[in-house]
Formats: sequence, structure tokens, C-alpha cells
Amino acid sequence: MKSQRTKEIKVGIVSFIGIILLIIGIALGKGFSVSIDQKLVKFRFPNSGGIKISAPVVVNGVKRGSVQSITNDKQSVIIEAFVSSPADFRSDVSARITILEITGGKKIEINPGKSPQSFDLANEISGTTAADIGDLVALVGDVSGDAVALIRRLDTIAAAGTELLADGKFIADLKETATEANSLARNANTLLDDNYQYLSQSIKNIRILTGDLKDAVQKHEPSVGRIINQLQVVLDDTKSFLSGADSVAASATILINNIDDIAREIRNGSGFASKLLFDPDFMRQMDSTLTEMSKLIYQINNHGVNVNIRLGSRP
Repeated sequence: MKSQRTKEIKVGIVSFIGIILLIIGIALGKGFSVSIDQKLVKFRFPNSGGIKISAPVVVNGVKRGSVQSITNDKQSVIIEAFVSSPADFRSDVSARITILEITGGKKIEINPGKSPQSFDLANEISGTTAADIGDLVALVGDVSGDAVALIRRLDTIAAAGTELLADGKFIADLKETATEANSLARNANTLLDDNYQYLSQSIKNIRILTGDLKDAVQKHEPSVGRIINQLQVVLDDTKSFLSGADSVAASATILINNIDDIAREIRNGSGFASKLLFDPDFMRQMDSTLTEMSKLIYQINNHGVNVNIRLGSRP
């Protein structure tokens, strides 16, 4: 009887210890920690990304805490978590919700940052949400229609290519083109090999000619400069001469206009010159006057001049 009671006591103690270990294991599995240096840290994400309470919080891959609450706030999500030893968080700390395992689950991955200033725990850590398998499946669903259309186009292109390759004439033309291109390449190589020496010599001659031209330009540059200056002086003198020629031409134009006016007067019968040349009466008067003057001069030369002068009274 005593032996049976001792066994029951042992079984009870073992069961109690097992229950305690089970509770501790569940607590540890859900992210509970017994660290005394845990601090409450707030994160702000655009969405929850499927994370749940008690999800692990890791820093550079090392678990440092677990999620305590998830709430909506101002079209975003506030996540609170207890994190042990957050003293290494810097002011540029950032967070990201990622996949915990390929089979499921989420975690918050924290990058503590490199800024010299420490992070104030009263502030919120801004975070982003990585695409998970569900998002990828949704994305595949969105592009599935385009993928089907693309596959159909590829099938059409493949059919057209098969039909084109099945055409014996096209293949023959393609082969002939390749053969001619190969022949052209061989001829070009042969031509280059046969004239390589001459091409090299031509290039050398061009280099020598370029050097000679450069030397000639450098040598005669002062003379060319003086010639250009002299040409500039000649151009200035030519401009002055042309200006004088313009003045002479203007004077000649005035003279021609005057001669033209005289000729016009002569043609119109006005003026002394017109009367002298074209008026018969004036010509007869001039002829008579000249005849009388000739007679007077003849009398003066042969007989002298008899002058009767009365002074002081009229006759």
C-alpha cells in the first residue's frame, strides 16, 4: 500500500513538472521573455502585413522581443512590441515586416542604424512591409491575363517562324546571302593583305605631310599676319578711293544734267545759243552787223576818223 502511494506521488510530481515545462515552452514559443531590460517600442507601418501578436522582433537576425499590440491609426498601423536592450538603436533606425519561415509566419526585422545620435523611445520607428507569398500570388493573378496574351503572341510568332523556315526558297536565299557575305569578307581580307604595305606607306606619308603643313604654318605665321595687315590697309585705302570716286561720280552726274539742260534749251529754241544756231533772222542781223563793222573798220583804216565835238552847248 505504501509502495502504491509512493508511485502516485512520483507520478504527480512528474506530471506537475511536465505541465510547468509545457507552460514555459508555450510561453517561450509565443515570444514571452523574462528579460528585465525590455522596453516598449512603437512602430508605424503602412499596413500590418499579416503579422500577429507575439510575432518575434529581431535585430540583425537576433530575436530581441515580441509584438504586444496591433492597432489602426490615421490610415496606417501602430505596432507595439517589447524589445530587450534597445540602447543600440540610433536615430536612423528602421524596421520591416518580413516572412518568418517559408511555411508561414511574420516577423519584424529591425535595422538599428548608424547615426551617432541615439533613438528616443518616445518616438515611432517608421517601417515598411515586404511582399509575401499572398501578394505574389495576387500579382501573378493580375498579370495572368497579359501572360496569356503574350503566350498567344509567342505561339503566333513561332508558327510564322516555322512557316518561314519551312519555305525552301527562303532557306536557299539565306544560304546564298551568307555565302556571298563570306565571299565578300574573304575578298576584303585579300585586298587588305595585298595592299597593306601601300596603305601603311600612305598613312605614313599623310602623317609626314601633316607635320610639314604644321611646320609651314608655324614658320610663316608672322609673314601671313603681316600680309593680312597690309591687305587690311589696302582695303581701307580702297574704301577711301571709292568714297572719292563716289564724289566725282556725283559731280559728273551734276555736269551731265547741266549739259542735258543746255541741250534741251537748244532743242526747244530758247536761249542765246539756240538763236545763234537756229534763228535765221538773228543770223541775218548778226551778218549785217558784222558787214557794217567791217566797213567801218575799213574806213577807219583808210581815211581815219573825223570827230566834231561841241562843248558847253547843244547844236
